[in-house]
Formats: sequence, C-alpha cells, structure tokens
Amino acid sequence: MVLCNRCAAEKIAGPIVEPHPPQPLPQGQEPTERETKVASQTPTSDQPEESVKREHKNRNKRSAIMSIPPQLQQQLRLLIRANHILHHHGLVDAFGHISVRHPLDKNQYILAAYDPGAPALVKSAADFISYWVEDSSPVDPAAPQGYSERYIHGEVLKRLPEANCVVHSHSEDVIPFTLVDVQVVPVFHMAGFMNPAGVHVFKTRPYNTSKSSVLPKPGESDLLIKNATLGAALASHLREESPVVLQYKHGFTTFGGSIEEAVYRAIYTQKNCVLLQRAISNAAGDAELVDRLDVHEAKECAAMNKKTLDKSFRLWVREVQVNALYENEEGEPEKGKVKGMKM
Repeated sequence: MVLCNRCAAEKIAGPIVEPHPPQPLPQGQEPTERETKVASQTPTSDQPEESVKREHKNRNKRSAIMSIPPQLQQQLRLLIRANHILHHHGLVDAFGHISVRHPLDKNQYILAAYDPGAPALVKSAADFISYWVEDSSPVDPAAPQGYSERYIHGEVLKRLPEANCVVHSHSEDVIPFTLVDVQVVPVFHMAGFMNPAGVHVFKTRPYNTSKSSVLPKPGESDLLIKNATLGAALASHLREESPVVLQYKHGFTTFGGSIEEAVYRAIYTQKNCVLLQRAISNAAGDAELVDRLDVHEAKECAAMNKKTLDKSFRLWVREVQVNALYENEEGEPEKGKVKGMKM
C-alpha cells in the first residue's frame, strides 16, 4: 500500500505483526485443515526467491489494509466513490483529481497515484499516495509517480485550515467562461456558495519566472500548476465566501470542509455554468441582461446548500454503485447523518 497509512494504523492500533510460520507439531499429532492450508501457503527454501518476495509483499499489503483505522477507512471509501461520482458527472475524464486531508494527520493529504490515476479506475487504498501539506512531497519516498498538479491540493490545504477536500476539474462546460470577458456568477439557488460578485479567473503567466521575457521558458506554457509558487498563487483566490476559482484555458478548482461538500460545489459549479450559458443565449448573447443571485440571496442559499448537500451525495453514491465501471474494493462508505432543512 502506497499511503502512509501503515504508520497511522500502528499509531492507532499498535504495530502490524507479520504472521509467524507454522510451528512443528508434536510427534504423532495430525495437522488440522487450517494448519495444512497455512503450511501449503508458506514459502519453502526451494521456492524461487522472487516468489517469496512477492508473497511477502502481498502479505504486508493485506495486513496493512486490515489494520486501517475506521476514521481513515471511511475517508478512503468516500474518496474512491467521490472519484467515481466526478467522472460520472463529466467533471473529470482521464484527467482531473480530488484529494482529502488525512483524517489522522492534518499535515498530510491523500491523492490518487498517476497509475491508475483516472478517477473512474481507482478502487483501493493501494491506488493512493499520502503527501505532506507543507511541500507536497510524498510521505513515503518510495511512492510511485504522482500527479504533477498535486501542488493545487497542497497549497489550498496549507492556506485554508477549514478545507479538508480539494477538487480540480477540466469541465468542458466551465472552460469556455475562462476564454471570454463574461463573469461566472451564481444564477440559481443551488449555487448559492458561489461569489455573487463573480468568480476570479486565474492565469499562470504572470507567476512564471520568465514573466519579463518576450518568450516563456520551456515548460512554462503548458498552463499546469506544477510548483508551489503557482499553487499558492491559485490558492490565494479561494476563501469560504468565494470557494471556486476558474483557470484560464484549463478548468477550475474548488474545496470543501468535507468530501461531500467539495463534490457538491464542483458539480453545481458546472451546472451553474450550463444554466448561465443558456440564459446568455436567451438574452441574445448579452450577459448584462442575465440576472444573478444578489448578496442576500447568495448568503441564504449557501446556508441551504450546506444543510441539504447530504441528500445529493446519497443519490450520487448510488448512481455509481450500480454502474459496473466503478469498483470499490474497500467497501462502501457509511451513510452520513441526515441533515436537511428543519422547518
């Protein structure tokens, strides 16, 4: 397992103990069925060395997984399903990602590895890597390749202690608004969390080291957030009152206090952009004729959004549970507390 969950598991449940090889039986005693099975699975001296190493690695993985504390297990289950939900709703394809702050160590966050990476394909704890929030370096130096844009997640979590989940999307319904001089504003009650004054569009070019050059340096024009400087600059435009930032020719990033909230904000940011585009079309292309939520409406709708997002998430989980594409080897997340509007 590539997470630094083994250490967390030992911290909560004590050291993970490897199974001992079977001991010799007293003379004349017949082995039980279980002892016979264990003996048949124990590497012998005449087995190839590679086979012995492989079995040892698999045994370690099984032991570590069995020792994952409940708090971490629930977040992993939610994170796997959140990856699936974002794919199901067209917010990610092979690209795009979602992270969660480590529930047992707030100085770490968990993000899918590059392989399998594609959100639709993650299915177990072994598909994720733990990173340090401070510099987005892997907690395990031997971790496999990760996402180059993990700095989005690390810098948002570093800047905003209230953030516990970050979503980065290349939504094709949102990107067009990064290309024109039309502000994205909340236009319906389900997007009350968005800034009624308009969502900021972040551009990478001013933050590159070659900003004074005629031509950028090689690797500076791919629009990716692949270092801490760019990650921190992007994160500076996020706050609870404005939890979405658009990214020029790229997509958008949002966050939440929980996985459920961040996914809600991501999905309804996309839906809001679809409705905004339709409204502009209905207004013959004049965005100035489109109404938006005012400050008071946005504030009260945002409060409503927080109280009712659990209802949406239960539906979204069920949608991916019944789709054979989406696998979850960690088991299903526990049903969260039913909230809603108490009238």
